[in-house]
Amino acid sequence: MRFLRSVKNWLTLLFVAIAALASLVVWLYVVPPLDSRLVSQKLVDMRANVDLISSAIYQLIGEDQDGQLVTRPTDLAQFVGETGQKMNARVVVVQASDLVKVSNGDSRPQVVFKASDYPMLATAISTGSVEQGTVTIAGEKYAVTAVPLPSKIDPTQYMAVVLVAASLHDVEASVSAVERQILRATALAITVSLLIGYLASYFISRRIRRVELSAEAIAGGDFASSVKVGLRDEIGELGLTFNDMGAKLADAFSQVELEKNRVELLLNDLSEGVIGISGDGRVSITNPAAARLLGQRLQPDAELGRAFPYEVARMWYESRRDGRHQDVVFVHGPRTLEASTYPVGSGADFNSIVVLRDVTAQAKLDRARRDFVANASHEFKTPLFSLSGFLELLDEGDLESGKQHEFLQLMKQQVDRLRDLSLSLLDLSRVEAGAIELEADEVDLGDLAASVVSEFQTQTAARRIDLSVTPPPQPEIAYCDEQRTAQVVRALIDNAVKFSPEGGSVRVEIGGDGNQRFATLAVADDGPGIPKPELPHIFDRFYRGSEDRGNKAGAGLGLSIARELIELMGGTISAYSKVGEGSTFAIRLPREPVKKA
Repeated sequence: MRFLRSVKNWLTLLFVAIAALASLVVWLYVVPPLDSRLVSQKLVDMRANVDLISSAIYQLIGEDQDGQLVTRPTDLAQFVGETGQKMNARVVVVQASDLVKVSNGDSRPQVVFKASDYPMLATAISTGSVEQGTVTIAGEKYAVTAVPLPSKIDPTQYMAVVLVAASLHDVEASVSAVERQILRATALAITVSLLIGYLASYFISRRIRRVELSAEAIAGGDFASSVKVGLRDEIGELGLTFNDMGAKLADAFSQVELEKNRVELLLNDLSEGVIGISGDGRVSITNPAAARLLGQRLQPDAELGRAFPYEVARMWYESRRDGRHQDVVFVHGPRTLEASTYPVGSGADFNSIVVLRDVTAQAKLDRARRDFVANASHEFKTPLFSLSGFLELLDEGDLESGKQHEFLQLMKQQVDRLRDLSLSLLDLSRVEAGAIELEADEVDLGDLAASVVSEFQTQTAARRIDLSVTPPPQPEIAYCDEQRTAQVVRALIDNAVKFSPEGGSVRVEIGGDGNQRFATLAVADDGPGIPKPELPHIFDRFYRGSEDRGNKAGAGLGLSIARELIELMGGTISAYSKVGEGSTFAIRLPREPVKKA
């Protein structure tokens, strides 16, 4: 809380809290014991009187031969009424057999009597002794005494119980009066403590403020600033210590300047990270580039094994042991780094340095080359192995003519696959080498789409796929290479037909977005769709998607080449898909020649 950030405020609150706590202790010490003592005294007074009352009532009641209670109603009513009035209590005579009050034996007959409200009745009968206690009836507390009356026929039995119940309202009123006095005293004590606490905390905080102002001055570089001590109490001693600290800081500052000059020797403008390592394998000093490459600032005196990845620490220890230069390449987060260790001359607190270089781009290029060779080898290997197997079967000469024809068709498919893969790789290499020659001109995308669609009629008819072109209201003219654009549209339609279910539809839509700078063409299908995690990668080289696409996926080069060709012509290609609802691939080509930078 912002309020408690001030010493003056929380000291004032402390004084108030102490006063409140003291008042609480007084209340706990006085009020509950007082209430208990007054109730006990009430019961003691009642006990002194009920014995006399019980003796008198005992003379006014009796029993017949059948053990039924016999009373003198007029005398009993007069006695309990006068007794109840004198004691300011309720006097009730209760039959022991069924705990029902005796007729005319209640000093307050107008008040409902329930034996269940007075548990000491049953206890007095069962124990044969006087029982006392307190009960609460209808929200009011009573002190109760129950005296059992023995039977005149059989002294071992009890014929009645005399119940005396006196209200404790006067006791509660006395306790409430004491509580009110304590509360008034508490309010007065809190008010006084608030005033005294505020004044005391004000003078204390003012002295602390002097120390704070001197600290701010020293932080600003004024090491000559000092604190006025005043009283030699704890705060005064703090001021003396603070003044001594300021003098020592002035000496230390000059040492810091020397350290700063030493740090500048590391040539902070280098892009390579430079870390000085002491003889016991601890970081001595670093430059900003090291922190940027490692993603964290290395603390001075940090252990080499904790501050660096394992590969770098092992390289440094091997370099120390062999006394020669060492290099290691390692992956650190999103970066690939190269670390080299070199010995340095004497005169510094480090005897070797580790130089870090970012080789992420080079490592990525190497991985891309390895992946390219591996994927290309795999794509060539599968059809070649198939051709080899078919040739061995044909060479045996034991096949029927129908089988031979079937194998020849399969071999033709594999040869076509090799041809397409070779052409794709050739196009890809030309794109990478910048050897693609484009003959750009104005091309009507509607005519181009209709021409490409006609090539697929036989294929789509066999699978009952509805392949259609939605012509634009007016010619959609793009400035592009017609052959290369047809190649891209052909690849998109081929993919759409390949992944569409039998009886499905493939739609080629031309224009329609009203863009003045770009002409558009989109190929949509109602196939299985592409999962959302795969969409960002479908234009990557050799990416074939999830395994459940089976043999429908090609070498993973068609979409990659399509993107390269469209971008060379100054356009863009994008994909939109939802699983179970099909996919849409859209290309945008400029309407006018693109000015090359």
